[in-house]
Amino acid sequence: MQLPQLHIHGDSALVINQLTGKFEVKKLELEPLWRHAASLHYVPRSKNGPADALAGIATSLAQFDERPSQVPICERWVIPPPVEEEIEEKQTEEIEESLPISTSQNQTEDWREPVINFLRHSTLPVDLRERVQICRTAPRYVFISDVLYRRSYEGLLLRCLSKEEGLQVLKETHGGICDAHQAGPKLHLQVKRLGYYWPTMLRDAIEMAQTCKPCQLHADYIHQPPVPLHPTVASWPFEASGMDIIGPITPKSDSERQYILAATDYFSKWAEAAAYREVKAITVVDFIRTQIIYRYGVPRYIMTDNGTPFRNRVMDRFCEKFCIQQWTSSDYNPAANGLVEAFNKTLCKILKKMVGAHKKSWDEKLPEALWAYRTTARTPTQSTPY
Repeated sequence: MQLPQLHIHGDSALVINQLTGKFEVKKLELEPLWRHAASLHYVPRSKNGPADALAGIATSLAQFDERPSQVPICERWVIPPPVEEEIEEKQTEEIEESLPISTSQNQTEDWREPVINFLRHSTLPVDLRERVQICRTAPRYVFISDVLYRRSYEGLLLRCLSKEEGLQVLKETHGGICDAHQAGPKLHLQVKRLGYYWPTMLRDAIEMAQTCKPCQLHADYIHQPPVPLHPTVASWPFEASGMDIIGPITPKSDSERQYILAATDYFSKWAEAAAYREVKAITVVDFIRTQIIYRYGVPRYIMTDNGTPFRNRVMDRFCEKFCIQQWTSSDYNPAANGLVEAFNKTLCKILKKMVGAHKKSWDEKLPEALWAYRTTARTPTQSTPY
């Protein structure tokens, strides 16, 4: 490249010492660098990321000639920069303000106005297509005390919101108090259960979930193709429950707790969980007695793994006393108790999104995470366990 001077920064102490003359240069490839180097600096590997990345790319390229190749360095934001978003929004607002606003756009600023005008004054828009649409959908709306409602398929009245009000509801539901950070379709069902409606709520819910920063930071990276599920059949609620232990969790909570004992009902997908400093046989027995039997009755089956807290004499005597059949999953095969493993994964994701930077408060957020899980529609049942 005919460079008169070369400033070298490297993370290999051996190479830097060879080029500075402390060690003997044994590789012929280092001779040109040793002759033309104007300065040599040692850089720790943790601060030499771009050079390491380029070196990895160079070693992975299979080139049969010695011609130099150019590798462009590109950056892609997983999460859009908030500064650029604000600039784009301001530019869009300036462009929209500079454009002339027609009468039809004025009328369609709030989608509720044509429906309210039809219900109150029997007036229809000028456009023929809009008139047909309103006449077809108006029977599903009612106007009570200056508020527009829409009848759902279950017969409930959903309060109609404007676009701005709907986005605020989505924001509070997705990332507010006791937030579950649901995906778009589940967020849409959650808002509907709260009693709200607007025409673009499903699309807005998907966009809200896709642009949420905690959801992107803690998203799943699935590298395996989907496989058919083999569900455990239960005849009635709380007939069969699965149990598992999550932990040890790092860091420990402020109260020195590092384990979560979780149980999930196979029929209704209802979940119970509690945090402990350590999980022993007596801990499992007390959890089943207080969290399951005293609340929902005696289960017929309990599915656990072969861990010491579940397979012991104390547990055997307890199951014999209450006539509970204990099933155990296969050794070294967590997928055999797949429902509980799936709940553990979901609960950990919710806790990660809730605690944020205050990681030691995860045990305080556990009841909120359970509430968020219970009020979210389950995929197999299309309804909430709550």
